[in-house]
Amino acid sequence: KCCQPAWNDPSKRRLVSSLAIVNKSLNQCWIIDASPDIKYQINMISDFLGIDGTPKINGIFLTHAHTGHYSGLLDLGKEALDSSRISLYAMPQMCDFIKSNSAFQFLIDSENIDLTLIENNQKINLVGSTHISPFLVPHRNEMSETVGYNIRSENKSIIYLPDIDSWEDWNVDIISLVRENDHLLIDGTFYSKDEI
Repeated sequence: KCCQPAWNDPSKRRLVSSLAIVNKSLNQCWIIDASPDIKYQINMISDFLGIDGTPKINGIFLTHAHTGHYSGLLDLGKEALDSSRISLYAMPQMCDFIKSNSAFQFLIDSENIDLTLIENNQKINLVGSTHISPFLVPHRNEMSETVGYNIRSENKSIIYLPDIDSWEDWNVDIISLVRENDHLLIDGTFYSKDEI
């Protein structure tokens, strides 16, 4: 019922959670989660950069194997964007999930994406002093582990955590996390597990 107004009025539409890290001076970006709305989100990045066409996508970081977080990868194939060797960063179980799916393996074989294994708390340099690190969080891990990302530059830090099942089950003090970062984009979808 709460979604009906958006079906009736496209101006009320909301896109699936995703985040772009943009280097405006170099017209390049990194994306966290390839949502089913990736084609719209890439267009938003192009508009932000003030360019025509597709921005230089240096890499895509996946959080986990629930459909809203990876299904946009299919738009990177020959039938759509026909991307060239975009680095796809994923944790071990998520890498196995990608490799065991023939549609995504085809993207690797066609050199649309390069699958890159990452590890918990690994620091991955993006550009200049900006880096990103995945961190494990408790979530419904039926098909892969789940991570959030900490993005840090010389002066600012942001936490991107689109899915978590329980703050109490996480061995991290959320208050300290808030105090140690400038911005937090966190899962606030449900008040309790009973709502799902």
